[in-house]
Amino acid sequence: MQEGLYAINLESEIISVNPAFCQMTGFSEKELLGAKRPYPFSTPEMASKNNERYKLLLETNNNPNYENLYRRKNGERFPVQIRVSRINDDQGNVIAFFGTIQDITERRKAEIELKLSKEFNDKLIMSMQEGLIITDLNTKIILVNNSLCKLTGYSRNELLEQSQPYPFWRKEDHEKAIEIHKSITQEEKRVFFDIKRKNGELIKASFNTGKIKNNNEEVIAVYATVKDISEEEKAKQILIDKEKKSNQKKNVILELAKLVGKDVESSLQRISELAAQTLNVSRVGIWSFNDDMSVINSENLFELGKGFLDTQQAINYSANPYYFEALKMYQTILIKDAQNNIVTQLFNDFYLKPNNITSVMDVFIQSTNRYYGVICFEHVGDDLREWTAEEQEFASSIANIVSLMIESSERKLAEHKLVLANEELTKANNELNVLQDKLEQENVYLRNEIDLVFNYEEMVYGSEAFGNVLTEIEKVAPTDATVILLGESGTGKELLARAVHNISHRNNKPLIKVNCSAIPRELFESELFGHKKGSFTGAFADKIGKFELADNGTLFLDEIGELPLDLQPKILRFLQEGEIEVVGGSGVKKLNVRVIAATNRNLKEEVEKKNFREDLYFRLNVFPIDIPSLKERKEDVPYLVEHFVEKFNKAYGKNIKYISDEAMNKLRDYDWPGNIRELENLIERASILSTEETLLIPGFESANQKAKSIHKKDLSLDAAQRNHILNILEQCNWKITGANGAASLLKIKPSTLRDRMNKLKIVKPQYK
Repeated sequence: MQEGLYAINLESEIISVNPAFCQMTGFSEKELLGAKRPYPFSTPEMASKNNERYKLLLETNNNPNYENLYRRKNGERFPVQIRVSRINDDQGNVIAFFGTIQDITERRKAEIELKLSKEFNDKLIMSMQEGLIITDLNTKIILVNNSLCKLTGYSRNELLEQSQPYPFWRKEDHEKAIEIHKSITQEEKRVFFDIKRKNGELIKASFNTGKIKNNNEEVIAVYATVKDISEEEKAKQILIDKEKKSNQKKNVILELAKLVGKDVESSLQRISELAAQTLNVSRVGIWSFNDDMSVINSENLFELGKGFLDTQQAINYSANPYYFEALKMYQTILIKDAQNNIVTQLFNDFYLKPNNITSVMDVFIQSTNRYYGVICFEHVGDDLREWTAEEQEFASSIANIVSLMIESSERKLAEHKLVLANEELTKANNELNVLQDKLEQENVYLRNEIDLVFNYEEMVYGSEAFGNVLTEIEKVAPTDATVILLGESGTGKELLARAVHNISHRNNKPLIKVNCSAIPRELFESELFGHKKGSFTGAFADKIGKFELADNGTLFLDEIGELPLDLQPKILRFLQEGEIEVVGGSGVKKLNVRVIAATNRNLKEEVEKKNFREDLYFRLNVFPIDIPSLKERKEDVPYLVEHFVEKFNKAYGKNIKYISDEAMNKLRDYDWPGNIRELENLIERASILSTEETLLIPGFESANQKAKSIHKKDLSLDAAQRNHILNILEQCNWKITGANGAASLLKIKPSTLRDRMNKLKIVKPQYK
C-alpha cells in the first residue's frame, strides 16, 4: 500500500505495520511492533485529544475518518489523514483495530495557499480606494466593496441582490443607467452620474465600466469602478475662479495705470471704488497725514452698496500711539480681529464699533519726500476676515499706484511754479509739455508695481502685447502641458521658461536648461540621455543625462530647431511614452519631466524642408506662445532703459540719473534687430563710457543734449508742504479765507496759512 498502515489489539499494542508507514515516520518495524500508547510517533500536544478518541474507539462510537498530527523520528511534525477500521472474528466480535495513514502535508500547504489567495483577493477588492460594483446580466448586484458603501452611504446588505434602479440613482437617471448597463456587454466606457447618497447628499462620480467573461469568452457579469470626482470638479472651478480673479486684478491695475497724471481727486475716488469691488471689501478709504505725521485724516471713503461717504474722521498719535508705531515699523498692517488687537483697539469706540468694522488692512502711501498717508481696507460684519498674501500683494500694488499719482501731482505743481517763475514763459511751457509727455512714456515705477501683482521676478514691461504673453503663461503653468516659445533671439525666452517653471507645481524641483545649438553633434545623445561607463571611447564613468536630472521637474530645450534629425525620434519617444534609453544601458527608464522648448526658427518651414520631423513638431506644438520682438513692443523701451541703467549703476559704481529726450526718442524709433539683448549691451557700453550723471549712448547722440531726470523725486519736507499748499491755492484760485478758501480746505487758520506761505516763500503769480 502507498498509504501507511498499522494495527493494534484491544490492549492498544501495535501488532502490525507496513513499510509505507515505517518510511513515513522514520521508525523501523522493530521499533514500532509491541509499542503501546502513547506511540513513538504521537505528539505530546495531541495526547488529550488522542486519549478521547481511543476511549470512543473502544466504545465503537469513534469518528472513523479524522486528521491528526504525527512526528517523525527526527522530531519533525506533519499532518495526517487517518481512516480507522475494526477486525472481527467469525462470531462478529472485535479483536483488533487498524488505521490507514496518509501524509497530507502537501495538501495542507495547498489549502493554506488557496485560503490565503482568496483572503488576499477579498482584501484587495475591499481595500480599493475606488468603489467597486459587480452585477449579473440582469442588473442584480453580486458584489460591492467597502469603498462603494462608504461612497453611497449604504451598507453591503442594503445593496447586495438589488436590481436597477439602485437606491443611489436619482429618478431622472434610471433609464439612462439601464441603457448603459445593457451597452457594457458590447463596449467598455466611462460615464458620469450624480450619486444620491443615503443621507440625500448629491456627489458627482465617474464610472469606469467593464465586462467579466468565463473560460468560453462568454460575458457573465459586468463591473464598474466608481470614483467621487466632486473635489476634482471643485478644484477645476477654483482654477477657473482664480484665473478670472487674476485677470480682473490685471485689468484693474492696467486701468488704474492710465489714471496716472490725471486729476488726483477723481483718480483717488476711482481707485477706492475699483479696489473695494475687486477685493470685495466693504469699505476702502484713503487717509492723509498732517505735516508732522501726528494726525491722520480721512480724505475719501467708498463703501459697497452706498457709494462715497462724506466723513470727517481723524486719528491722533497721542491717543493711538500703537497704531502709528506699527505703521512706521511694518508699513503694512494686517489685522484679523481689529476690535481686540492692541494696535487698533484704542479707536474702537469712536470708529470701529460704530461702523461694525472687524478686520482691517492698511498700507502706506508714499509722496515725493515723505509718507503721504495710508489706503485702508475695512471688512464690515460680525465675522472676521483672514487677509491672504494675494490680497496683501494687490493692496500694496494699489498703494504704490496711489503713491505714483501723488508724486506725479506734486511734480506737476513744482514744474508749474518753475514755469511761472521763468521769464521765457513760452519756452518753459513747451518744456513742461515735453516733460508731461515723457512722464507718460517713461513711467517705470508703474511697471514695477504691475510686476508685483503677478510676482514675475525680473519682468520689465508695460505693453499689452507682453502682458498677453504673461496671461498665457499663467494659464499653462499649472498644467504639465508641453510649451514651445517662439520668437527672435534676445526676446527673453529663457526668462519666460523660468517663469513657467517657477509658478508651476514643479517649482520645488530643478529646471534643467539644454542649449541644443551649443552641444557637439556626437555628444548630443550622451548629454540628453546619459551613458554607462565604457559604452564608447572616452566614457570613463557613468553619466546622468539632462532628462534624468530634470525628473519630476522641467527640461528647457533651447534652440530646439538645432536638434539633429537622427536624434529627433528619441525626443519624440520620450514625449509620447515618457521613456528614455541610456547610451550603453539595458532597458528603458520611465521619467516624469515637463518639457519647455524654444526656437527662433520657423519649424513649419523646417518640416517642409525635411530638416525637422513633422510628428515631433506636432508633439512640441501643444501650447505655442509667440513672444513679440522689441520692435513690436517699443513702448517697453523706456522701462528697459531704466532697468538696465539701475543694473549697471550698481555693477560699475555709476550715478547716472539723466537721459536726453531726443536720445530716448531715437531708442524708441530704432528697430532693435538684436532685441532686448542688443539694448542691454548698448546700455552697458553707454554706462561704462558715461563719466557724468547723463547717459551718453554711442550712435544715439543728439545735438540738443539737454538732459531730463530718469528718476524725479524731491525728497525735502519743505517741498512737500509747498507743493501741497500750492495745489490747494490753485484749486481755490488763491482765495485764502471763506467757506471755499484754502485755509478751510487745509483745516488751518488763515493766519497760520499766511505764516507758512511767508516761511516757504509762496507768492501769488502776477497774472493771478
